[in-house]
Amino acid sequence: MVLPPEVGTLAKARLAWARWLVSPSAPVDRLFVARHAESECNVKGLINANPSSERSPLTARGRLQARSLADRLATSKVEVCVTSETLRAVQTAEIVAKALSIPVVRTSLLDDPPAGVFEDGPVEAFADWMNACDADTPVPGTNVTLRDSARRYFDAVGLMLERPEGTVLIAAHAPVLRWIVQAVQERNDPLNYRQPLFAYADPVEVDVAALRQRLASLASDPFEVVSGSKEIGHA
Repeated sequence: MVLPPEVGTLAKARLAWARWLVSPSAPVDRLFVARHAESECNVKGLINANPSSERSPLTARGRLQARSLADRLATSKVEVCVTSETLRAVQTAEIVAKALSIPVVRTSLLDDPPAGVFEDGPVEAFADWMNACDADTPVPGTNVTLRDSARRYFDAVGLMLERPEGTVLIAAHAPVLRWIVQAVQERNDPLNYRQPLFAYADPVEVDVAALRQRLASLASDPFEVVSGSKEIGHA
């Protein structure tokens, strides 16, 4: 992969990266996204954002959902499945990849926002904090803000669109998938753990051309996509 030219500041780097992504020579022309299948923590209503945790494997129903996802994509000519480092997403990706005879690529760029002190607790508690917090307030117990997570999603999408395969599947988590879909649709609904946009293992095809074009306007502040009423456009 040929990387974009180095520039002096992070903001300039993101702008250069975005301009580079909309080049017609970029190879990916079809992109599917799907949330991971049902996990044990999902059933219990617990937040599990730590990618090193082994506490949230897929349920038996989740494994069936992942196999169904593979069946639904069987004729789509998916060439690679890109996923996060988190167990439930990795297990989903591996089931799909085995069925479709394609490789799995793991990247931490697709991980959930870190949950800090909310880890392993009720999803509702993290959702309440997220709804009340400022975009630049670190998640308690971390030094990471929601704006930081949005920047990470911007970078993740950029790398996905520069992959050498023509058709890519992203099997990941509700927050990053919300970011991708809302970027294409030019929406800015806030992250909402109570009402994910995606059912488990339910594939959606994303308009790649629209996503490339949208990235160029989001380079300075990717958080705009999930800002809701929170300082839209603030850099």
